[in-house]
Amino acid sequence: MIMNNPNTKTDTYSCEEAPCVMACPIRQDARDYVQLIARGLFKEAFRLVRERNVLPSSCGRICTHPCETKCRRNDTDAPIAIAWLKRFLGDNYSEKVGVNPNQKYPEKIAIIGAGPAGLAAANDLALMGYSCTIFESNPTPGGMLRMGVPTYRLPRTAIDKEVEFIRQMGVEIKYNTALGKDVTFDSLKKEGYAAIFIGVGLLDSRDLNIEGANYDGVLKGISFLREVNSTGTAKIGKNVLVIGGGAVAMDCARTALRLKPEKVSVACLESRKEMPTTDFEIEETIHEGVALYNSVGPKRILGENGKVTGLETLKVKYVFDEQKRFNPAFYENSEVVIEADTIILAIGQTSNLFFLKNQEGLQVSRGGTIIVDPNTFVTSIPGIYAGGDIVLGRGTMTESMAHGKKAAISIHNALRSEKRKDEKWGDKPEVPKLADTRVPLIKKEQKQDMPMLSLGERLNSFDEVELGFSPEVAVREAQRCMNCGAGAVVDENLCVGCITCVRVCPFDVPEFRRGETTAFIGGDCQSCGLCIVECPAKAIRFKTPLEDRGIERLKSLFADTSTKNTKPVIVNFFCQYSSFRDNSESNAIIDKHVKRIGILGLGKVDPSLYLNALEWGADGVLITACKDDECHFCAEYEWIKKRSEYVGKILNELGMDSRIFQTHFISSQTDTTFLDIATQMVKDIENLK
Repeated sequence: MIMNNPNTKTDTYSCEEAPCVMACPIRQDARDYVQLIARGLFKEAFRLVRERNVLPSSCGRICTHPCETKCRRNDTDAPIAIAWLKRFLGDNYSEKVGVNPNQKYPEKIAIIGAGPAGLAAANDLALMGYSCTIFESNPTPGGMLRMGVPTYRLPRTAIDKEVEFIRQMGVEIKYNTALGKDVTFDSLKKEGYAAIFIGVGLLDSRDLNIEGANYDGVLKGISFLREVNSTGTAKIGKNVLVIGGGAVAMDCARTALRLKPEKVSVACLESRKEMPTTDFEIEETIHEGVALYNSVGPKRILGENGKVTGLETLKVKYVFDEQKRFNPAFYENSEVVIEADTIILAIGQTSNLFFLKNQEGLQVSRGGTIIVDPNTFVTSIPGIYAGGDIVLGRGTMTESMAHGKKAAISIHNALRSEKRKDEKWGDKPEVPKLADTRVPLIKKEQKQDMPMLSLGERLNSFDEVELGFSPEVAVREAQRCMNCGAGAVVDENLCVGCITCVRVCPFDVPEFRRGETTAFIGGDCQSCGLCIVECPAKAIRFKTPLEDRGIERLKSLFADTSTKNTKPVIVNFFCQYSSFRDNSESNAIIDKHVKRIGILGLGKVDPSLYLNALEWGADGVLITACKDDECHFCAEYEWIKKRSEYVGKILNELGMDSRIFQTHFISSQTDTTFLDIATQMVKDIENLK
């Protein structure tokens, strides 16, 4: 294949970043932690997540996951469940991140608000060596995560666990302490705080200026959620109508359902496709029994004796005008009444800047947000920084955390007169869209479903609806990842232009640039490794050390004295794509005599490694690969079979018994089929002695 871009350099492609990483506001290493989960390396995966994300368990539940929107797996079947995998790690693993005492700085930093932005800023500043104190107006941490998100989506134990993690790093949190009431900018400066970061959320719901908005029974969404989240209940009628089409509106509707009214409805301006929340949230809201009225706009709230009786609506022509601006238009004489005795307004959030009442010099936008430098997050007052919803106006959890992380670096740079940068936010190129011609070559794999509470169970309590992945399900889901941007790369100094890689690649990825004689492997590489093994010049390698192809694990196996003292020892190279199945069994013989080395696709294993195992002391080598067409990588079966026959021929020529080297193609690496094969091989080799 000839590539028609002679000016493109291989080095550019070797540093391309996966789209899932680039889409994340905090540049979470999604691809790499998913790949670690795929290998069963859960602790390592959690450690990688926690390096960037201070709230992985919470984020895995309520993140809007733009990473999944950009996932290249969308082109073949469905995106990787990246957020749910993060939640799996956050729920089941933990590891303290120590602060290096050699980096302790004398300055104290004040953080206003224990929400995502404030917690992220405090975490990163503590890691850099600063003493941080968070001032939180509520009696508990989490900000709008706790006050606004219902417990059926985000249990408070998840928030508490993650905040305690931050507190153990030395971050102090002072609760029931409001800026503008209990502390001020001046008082904080007098107490010796060298910098202040404001990370408060949007605490109020937007008003709806229409007739009847003051009737008894008209509630504000944020206040409603705060009351239910704080007390477990709220006063509503029998027929509840929520106005709004976003995530808060869905939360209000689903929360109201759990308070047992006779009916809950949602009315919004947007069509079903235009609604500003995820399809999953909308579908769950409808599934639980909420009636949805799309493309209707509120004209006036109806009432009798000062109490709500319904909403008069107009049919919507369009929500956004030709310039894509929010500018709804309605059809005349299209009035329809939706009956309700309670109306909850969830049409957006707004700030409450009461804490700035006596503070001069801090610039605020017309929309009620604090104006900051977009690069440093410093406000119009030196030493005071801000981020999160109070700056964004309307942002996501990860966007708020990104603000906190970036502000932390800016605070450090200002105090130390440095120019520290986070390379994750650099201008790294993104792996391009998967080529249309390559999509049919990639095996389709079913996305794992999230286990859920039954409809009857969920509506009778505020218990969490989504139950989380088991380790087996998490591994199966992670193994769907295509490892974008971390595949093979060609060393131009070693490549001899023999086109072997072009011939062996089942995905038609290697190319030759016009006028050049060295191969190029682009971002569509699926990491099957066939070209790496077959390249006669050894000019191809993987970009990441995670793909060790079994080499380092084999070396460490024979460095272990227990291996040397066990007879017989069988080294089992197995395909991890079939290693996690239900009904796995343990066997004393296998546990003692069979040393297992799992690899994601045995096509990337050089057959010389099988001979190395025997040379270094193994009494036998067992290859258990996936059956033809069952593995993640298509077309590996023939290569594994060919290489096994090659090794068997060498051993036969050396006069060695064929039973010491066996290859089997099986559907599962953990069921009785594998146990029977391995047990029989142990017996066979014992009989050779």
